[in-house]
Amino acid sequence: MSQVFNKELFQNKLSTRWLGKDFEYLKKVDSTNSYLKKIPVEQLNHGMVVLADNQEKGRGQHQKEWVTKPGENLTFTLALKPDRAEGLTLLTLSCALAVANVLQKYSDKSFLLKWPNDIYVDRKKIAGVLTECSFLGPKPEKVLIGIGVNVNQEEFNANDVEQAASLNQITGKKFEREELLANILVRIESLYQSWVNRDTNVHREISRALIGFGDWIRLSVDNEVVEGRYKFLGVNEKGELLVLNEKLELNTYSHEQIRIITGSESISKVR
Repeated sequence: MSQVFNKELFQNKLSTRWLGKDFEYLKKVDSTNSYLKKIPVEQLNHGMVVLADNQEKGRGQHQKEWVTKPGENLTFTLALKPDRAEGLTLLTLSCALAVANVLQKYSDKSFLLKWPNDIYVDRKKIAGVLTECSFLGPKPEKVLIGIGVNVNQEEFNANDVEQAASLNQITGKKFEREELLANILVRIESLYQSWVNRDTNVHREISRALIGFGDWIRLSVDNEVVEGRYKFLGVNEKGELLVLNEKLELNTYSHEQIRIITGSESISKVR
């Protein structure tokens, strides 16, 4: 049964220094990213968080719809004002890693990152991240990071049932969304500071959490499978994809249309 998000309870549990201290709760909105886009940049505080219990037109990558039942999950957006544009892909991945790290505390299953911005468990998507930026010259004016996490939803529609999962489904338990969000924001704040400090451990930790890391994979570019196999080496300090081809040459990709093909699917495509 859905339950209205308790803003006061969330704020009592939040232990961040700045992230989420400026918090807005919306009962219903088209999307939290779209809502924040409409706010003039000078009125937007660094670290502001907007959460909606009912997001009617949530979006994932490539304009895909993010369908979520009202009052059962977490759909929210962070507003950030970083000083640099370099490494924004790594920032997106850092937020995905933060979500995976927190969810991992509630289950012994492995929560892994799927390039470029999703979190998977048991080969099903449990959370996703969508980053949108606006720039003033070379510097970002604002970076909006939308995050959706399937928390207490017990059933998905026919189109999603084979591809989506919730924390409730994999644990058999109901979760307090207020506490979960507070924990996620604490972890994001920590990783954001590491990103600001250009901590080299960030991209290494992300790499280890990526599906296919260390494996021989196939690559798809703009939905076309590339010839040959590649050793997936994770990401570099900019968040760019690193692979080693069969000639042991290092290739770097930043294109979001790159897809990684792993496992038995990769083997069959090689043949």
